Amino acid sequence: MKIMALILAAGKGTRMKSDLPKVLFEAAGKPMIDYVVDAAKGVSASEINVVIGNGAELVRDHLGGEVNFSLQETQRGTGDAVMAAAAEVERFDGKVLILCGDMPLIQSETLNKFIEESADKDVSFISVKVKKPEGYGRVVRGLDDSVLKIVEEKDASDEEKRINEVNTGIYLCDSGVLLERLKNIDSNNAQGEYYLTDIVAEGASAYLAKDENEFIGVNNRAHLANASKLLWQKRAEEHMANGVSLIDPSVFYCDDDVVIEADAVIYPNVFLQKGTVIRKGAVVYPGCRIKNSEIGENCEIKDNCLITDSYVGAKSAIGPMAQLRPGTVLKGKNKIGNFVETKKAEMGIGSKASHLTYLGDAEIGKDVNIGCGTITCNYDGISKYKTVIGDGVFVGSDVQLVAPVTVGEGALIAAGSTITKDVPADALGITRASQKNLEGWVSRWKQKRKK
Repeated sequence: MKIMALILAAGKGTRMKSDLPKVLFEAAGKPMIDYVVDAAKGVSASEINVVIGNGAELVRDHLGGEVNFSLQETQRGTGDAVMAAAAEVERFDGKVLILCGDMPLIQSETLNKFIEESADKDVSFISVKVKKPEGYGRVVRGLDDSVLKIVEEKDASDEEKRINEVNTGIYLCDSGVLLERLKNIDSNNAQGEYYLTDIVAEGASAYLAKDENEFIGVNNRAHLANASKLLWQKRAEEHMANGVSLIDPSVFYCDDDVVIEADAVIYPNVFLQKGTVIRKGAVVYPGCRIKNSEIGENCEIKDNCLITDSYVGAKSAIGPMAQLRPGTVLKGKNKIGNFVETKKAEMGIGSKASHLTYLGDAEIGKDVNIGCGTITCNYDGISKYKTVIGDGVFVGSDVQLVAPVTVGEGALIAAGSTITKDVPADALGITRASQKNLEGWVSRWKQKRKK
């Protein structure tokens, strides 16, 4: 069976109170339209057509060349949105699966069951029974349980409003039949719009789905927060089933492409964002945000760390309150302590910077100790320069390494030094002014102040 997925994504989303098109708002770390496109791919649609309108260029730029587009010039209802794609439907010989671009919880498994059940029907749609039907179109059935019509809430009678079976807005139609029925709908209703639901009046079947949460449509930011919470909850359940320990799954925030291996432990209020991999046995403590980074086996990421575009090798300890900026590579068994910041810094196995340090544009060997308060001075206001530190170097506290500079293997840099020249291997690098002790100076100074 050939299927065209037709995704309605032209609405302004007035209740979002934003210039951003509604379908581009992120639900649990990903724009809503992406979930729907993924679901369409999951039913092996031969083509995907997205109806755009409000913020059309933003949606077009976001989705790029993976889908086709139809433009709804003026938003006059769902029926009008489908009419905007009439030219695409007319050249297509098969079934048209109509989806809503603001429905991020829809699953391709459900759509495949719907398609299988409805393969021999000209027009069918998904319905679901909900606890609170307010705002939805009600499914009105006859005495023989056949579908008579779908009535929108603003047009519904008091009796019809008590119906708890609602239309989800998902349809499967023969392409030719869809075009014929679209010709017969009008805007004679409370909202003065062309309702796609009117195509049901000429006969349709309903596939009754089980989970109402799957069909939540997002119309405002409260809906968006609820949809995100449900998506995060689903991901939490999947990760726990795969052997991950979540201390409190109700406050677990994880993007859909994140990989977490078995026996990892994630504490509350951790954000794991796109492209992140957490390896076996790693522990991530509260308040951390990790984006597009790999955390190696048996690492410990202590409280309130930010890690972005970085690699943390096995058995390393990070934080608390450390920041690994893009380009950080820790080879393993490293320690990055509190208030340490790294950027484009590579550290060999066993090297550590325990506290209050900045390492930028640095290549650091193995078993190096970086003392408290050390910084690499990598920027002169115009260009960035590199600091190279060999294996086994000991850098004392409060050292400034003014790049470009190289410290040879096994060297020692004395505390308080400002190093502007290369330090050979096994050498002591030291820069200090001579210390003077002025006997009795304090007493004389206090006497002068009293006068």
